[in-house]
Amino acid sequence: GNRILQELEDYSKSVKGWVLENDNYEGVRVSAGDGWFLLRMSLHDPLMPLNIESNTNGGVRIIASQLAVFLRKYQYLDISSIEKYIE
Repeated sequence: GNRILQELEDYSKSVKGWVLENDNYEGVRVSAGDGWFLLRMSLHDPLMPLNIESNTNGGVRIIASQLAVFLRKYQYLDISSIEKYIE
């Protein structure tokens, strides 16, 4: 989990329009165009909650698609709900 968060910080620097928000103690929070996302570790469960918001119609799907590109390389993560959403 922590490795994923660290690698997401690096990945976010390579995506056009994404800006890593510094000093976020909850997880990795990124401004993404007209929206944002936060990926963090659960305090009690082996889960990584993901929140995405956007002020643009279809913006959440765009952010989720860009995140899926990154998350697909972690075969042990179940990202089926993201995959289903972006279909």
